[in-house]
Amino acid sequence: MKLTALTAATLLASAQLAGACTSDGMLFFDESPYISLIVAPDDMPLSDSAGITVTGAYTGTEPRAAGGPAPVGFFLREGEIINRNGARMDGVLLIDEDGARITRRDLAGIDSAEGRLEMADRAQAEGISLLQSHLLISDGQLDIHEVEDAPRFTRRVLIETDEGMGIWQSAQPLTLYAAAVAVERACAPRMALNLDMGSYDYCVSDGRFCGLRRDTDRLSNLIRLERGQRP
Repeated sequence: MKLTALTAATLLASAQLAGACTSDGMLFFDESPYISLIVAPDDMPLSDSAGITVTGAYTGTEPRAAGGPAPVGFFLREGEIINRNGARMDGVLLIDEDGARITRRDLAGIDSAEGRLEMADRAQAEGISLLQSHLLISDGQLDIHEVEDAPRFTRRVLIETDEGMGIWQSAQPLTLYAAAVAVERACAPRMALNLDMGSYDYCVSDGRFCGLRRDTDRLSNLIRLERGQRP
């Protein structure tokens, strides 16, 4: 099959990042991290706990009813409904009594208004947290297609492997598809979920800034990964 210029560039970028899971591409990894969602500005300022805090779900243009920017997609923080509107993105980070895991919105039961109402009731009773984003890899297989003339950005991805969970970042601007291919080749994750970047690039690792932003004024949410499960 004849490769297009875009496909060839994608494969080249992926090859250049092939060792990222064990080198600079991996910002954080832990066998059993404690993961929590943070709502901006409600949960600010952040504590100085060890680990990494980065932008999570996308931020929309409409404000939340309680004030502050609103995350895109269904969003729960420890049982509280931050955004009740679902999005068509298939990826879900679900945090419940069994821990944190990446899953699909249909498996999480939130692909309908009725399902989201049921999840909201369960979340209030059980303190569940949840966000939606683009699913890049599902059950070890790419869950995204190449799009012609797609924009290129530095990409940050939440990954789940048989060994644990972590955050991977591309070394250069890539399309979303190219990032999915790169992280698949670098880390072979079971699941992978895209995290917001661009002008919303906030990252603090063990107290050190690792993103473009040093303020959270425009952010709606963050995700924090700490080493080891809390008791």
